[in-house]
Amino acid sequence: MASAPPPNMAQIPLPPGMTLDDFQKLQGQLVTIAITVAVAFGVVLWDYFAQLPDEIALYSSADKKIWRAPATWFFVILRYSGIVATFPSLFFTSIQSQHCQAAVVTSQVGAVLVVASSGIIFCYRVFAIWSGVKIVQAAVGLMFLVMLGCWVAVATQYHAVTGPPTPFLSNCQMLPIVQWAPISYASSVAFDTVVLIFTLAKLHGNLATTKSKVGRQIYRDNLVYFLLTAVTNITVLTIQALGPSFDMIKPTAVPFSTLMTVTMGSRVFLNLKLFDKRQQSAAAGIPLSTSSHGSSGHNHSLITPAVHVVDVKGPYNNRGYGV
Repeated sequence: MASAPPPNMAQIPLPPGMTLDDFQKLQGQLVTIAITVAVAFGVVLWDYFAQLPDEIALYSSADKKIWRAPATWFFVILRYSGIVATFPSLFFTSIQSQHCQAAVVTSQVGAVLVVASSGIIFCYRVFAIWSGVKIVQAAVGLMFLVMLGCWVAVATQYHAVTGPPTPFLSNCQMLPIVQWAPISYASSVAFDTVVLIFTLAKLHGNLATTKSKVGRQIYRDNLVYFLLTAVTNITVLTIQALGPSFDMIKPTAVPFSTLMTVTMGSRVFLNLKLFDKRQQSAAAGIPLSTSSHGSSGHNHSLITPAVHVVDVKGPYNNRGYGV
C-alpha cells in the first residue's frame, strides 16, 4: 500500500550551528526589534504632523529675517532628519529588501543629522540664556564638535548584507558592530551634561529675577527638555554598554534616542522663539500673557507642540545665534 504524500509544509533552513529552539528565540527577538522600530517611526511621524502648524507659520511669516537665523534652518533639518533616520530602519528590520546597505546608510545619515541639528539648537539656546558669554560658547561648542565627531565615526561602522528571502520580517542581516560603538551615546551624554550644568547655573538667577509667570514657565520647560534628552541618552548608553548576552536587546533602545532627540530639540527651538519674544516684549514694556502661546485663561505648559509664535526678530540676531 502506497504511503500518503507528505503534507504541504514550508521548509525553513536553519542557520549553521543553530537549533530549532535557538532559531525560534532569535525570531522572537527580531519581531521585538521590528515592532520597536515601527512604533518609534509612528511616534516621529505623529510628532511631525503635531508640529506642522508651527513649521507652516515659519514659511508664511511676512518677516523674512527669520531665515537669516541659523536656528531656523536647523529646526527644519531636524524636523525631516528624524523621518530619514527611522523610515529606512523599517527596510532592514521588517521588510524584504535587496538594498539593505543603502537602507542602513540612509538611516545613519538621518541619525547624524538629528544629532547635529538638535545639538546646534541646544547650543543656541544656552548661548541665548548666557547672553553670549565667550567661555560658555567655547565649552558648549567644543563638546558639540566632540559629540558630532563620535557619531560620524560610529555611523561609518554600520554594515548590512542582503540575505536569502525569509518567510517574514526582513532578509537583511546586520554585521557585528565595533566594540567602541557606545562612544556615540557617551558623547551625547557628556554634551547633555554640559548643557544641563550651564542651564542650571543660570536658571536659579533667572527664576529669581523674572516676575512673569510665562517667563518662569519658559525657563522651566527649557530645563525639562534638556533633562528628558539627557535621561534618554543615559538610559540608551547603559543598555549599549551591557555584555554580549544582551546584543539582541540593544537595538530596541536606539530608536527611542532618536525619537526623544527630535521631539525635544524641536521644542527647544520653539522655546527659544518664545524666549526671544518675551525679551522683545519686556524691552517694549508690553506684558507677555499666557495667550501668546495658546492659553486663554491659565498658564499652559510649553511641552505641548502647538506653540504659535511668528514674531522672529530679537536681540540675538546681531550675534548670529538668535531667532
